[in-house]
Amino acid sequence: MDKGVKRAGAILGGAVAVSIIIIAIFSLSVARERFPADHLIVEGTYLLKTGETNTSVNVTCIPYLINIWEKESGEIKVVVYVIETANNIADYRNVVEVGKIGAETTKEIEIPLKVSKDTYRIEMLIFENDKLVLKGRVSLSVYPIYRYINNEKIWMPGA
Repeated sequence: MDKGVKRAGAILGGAVAVSIIIIAIFSLSVARERFPADHLIVEGTYLLKTGETNTSVNVTCIPYLINIWEKESGEIKVVVYVIETANNIADYRNVVEVGKIGAETTKEIEIPLKVSKDTYRIEMLIFENDKLVLKGRVSLSVYPIYRYINNEKIWMPGA
């Protein structure tokens, strides 16, 4: 085989290997950029019952968001969906504008929600400067208790 052909084959093979490595590095950096919030951490999320009616329960979802940086965060916004697990459709949505979180600070965020009688998944999306940086979920089960009043079956939350 001609030395020129061998050399061209070696150069082409090397170029392909380098291209594959560059694509792999680019893919990893894109994956990191999708959720780049290495400075924001949700330490815990709690659900607090705040009220009820004959058809629903009011709940406050309280995530504790920590900024571990030594500088202030960007503008934080939290979007929460209450999704009925039986049909995977959101029944309720709430958006809370948090603002900036100070350096090395924990922020308690209160997000009012409304649920009715069923099992739910609460999906939380956290944005910094309008870019999605964190995503998480909490599960909640609401069990109806029925009472008969004047021969009418009525749901009595919390009874």
